[in-house]
Amino acid sequence: MKLAIFAPNVLPVPAIEGGAVEELTTYIIEENEQKHNYDIDLYTIDNDDQLTDLVYNYTNIIRIKYKKNYLKEKVINKLNGFLIRMPNGRVISDFSECLTHEFKKDYYDAVVVEDNRQVFNSIARKISREKLIFHVHDDIYPPSDDLNKMQLLVHPKEYNMVKGIIRSADKIITVSHYLEKRFRKFGAKNTVTLYNGILKDNLVSTSLKNQNLLKNKLGISREEIVFTFIGRFTSDKGIDKLLSALKLLKDCPNLKCLIVGKNWLHSNVENEYSIKLQKIVASMSDDMKSKIVFTGYVDHQNINEIYSISDCVVIPSQYEEAFGVVALEAITMGIPVIASNSGGLPEVLDRAAIIVNRGNNFVPELAKKIKQIYSSPNLRRQLKEKGKKRSESFPQTREEYFNNFSKIVK
Repeated sequence: MKLAIFAPNVLPVPAIEGGAVEELTTYIIEENEQKHNYDIDLYTIDNDDQLTDLVYNYTNIIRIKYKKNYLKEKVINKLNGFLIRMPNGRVISDFSECLTHEFKKDYYDAVVVEDNRQVFNSIARKISREKLIFHVHDDIYPPSDDLNKMQLLVHPKEYNMVKGIIRSADKIITVSHYLEKRFRKFGAKNTVTLYNGILKDNLVSTSLKNQNLLKNKLGISREEIVFTFIGRFTSDKGIDKLLSALKLLKDCPNLKCLIVGKNWLHSNVENEYSIKLQKIVASMSDDMKSKIVFTGYVDHQNINEIYSISDCVVIPSQYEEAFGVVALEAITMGIPVIASNSGGLPEVLDRAAIIVNRGNNFVPELAKKIKQIYSSPNLRRQLKEKGKKRSESFPQTREEYFNNFSKIVK
C-alpha cells in the first residue's frame, strides 16, 4: 500500500526536535520498518542537519524547504477572506501550498494529513482518486451548538472549515471520543477514535542515585514534595493559574514546583505570555520564589527523569485538551495527577486523578487540591495505583499504536 503522510510541520518528522504528534508519527514510520505494511512518502518541513542522516527502507522522507514569501502570503490572505465564506472553508497558507507543491498526484492509495487544517485544504484540492484521511489532534472551535443560525452566517470561519473537512475527508481520525463527539455535532459520520500511545518501556523510574543527583542539580531537598508542570509556554496551558495558586500556599513549607518546557515559537503572543509569567514570579516573596524552578526544555527521551522526581503532575489547561499525552505518561509512571476539567483529559484520566473545574474559582480550587495532595501520602499512593491501572487502557508500545492505526487506514 502506497501511503503519503503529511507531518504537522511545526517541527520536523522523525521527531528529532520533540513534539507529541511528531513522536506518534515517528512510531508509525519506525514500526513500519518491521512490518512493511506501507511504502511511505513522508512530507515534512526540513531540518538542515539531522534529517540528512536518517535513512529508512520503507519511508522516503520528502524534505520541504520553506522560505516565507511575504508578497505571496499577502495575496493568499486576501484570497482566504473569500474562501472562508465558501461552504468548504478551504483556508490555505503560503506554507501549506509550498509543502504540497511536490505532491505526487494519483500515486498513492491513501493520504494522511496530521493535524494541519491548511495543509489538508491545500491537499484536498489536488486529490482525485486517493483516500484522504485527516488525523485531528486538537479541538475544534466553536462548538456547533454554541452558535445560532444568524451567528453562523456572520461568523462562518470555523464552522465552514470543520464542515469542509467533513465533506472532503474519506475518514476523520480523532484522538479521543470527546473529540469524535464534537465532530459528530457538526454532522460527521466518517469519524473514528485512535487513542494516542506512549512507550511504556521508556517511562521507567531512574535509580535513587540518579534521582538524588537530579534533585541536587535542581535545588530540591529530600523533604520537599514536588509538583510538576510539563508543556508549552502558552496561555492555554494555564501556567499562570498554577503560579497564582502557589501564591496561596504559604503554609506548605516543603512544596516545590518544577515548570518544564519553553516558549517554542517565540511569537508576539507567546513572548508576552512569558513576560506575564516572569511578572507573577517577581511579585512573589523570596521564600515563594525559591519554591519554583524553571527547568527549560527537557528532551522527551529524558522526560522519565523528571517524572521520577515528581510527586504530582499538574495539568491546569484553560482550553479543551483533545487528549493529554502528559496525563497518560504521568499515570503510566504512577505519578498522581491534578488536571482541569478540559476536553479529553477526564476521558484519559477517568477516576485516576483529581479534576478541577475551570471558571472563576479555578485558582483557589487548584490551590486546595495541591494542598490535599501535599498533605496526604496515602492519597498519593491511592492515585498511583489507580493511575497505573488506567494507563493499561491505552497503547503502550509502537506496535500497539501502529496496529491500531493500520486497522483504520486499510
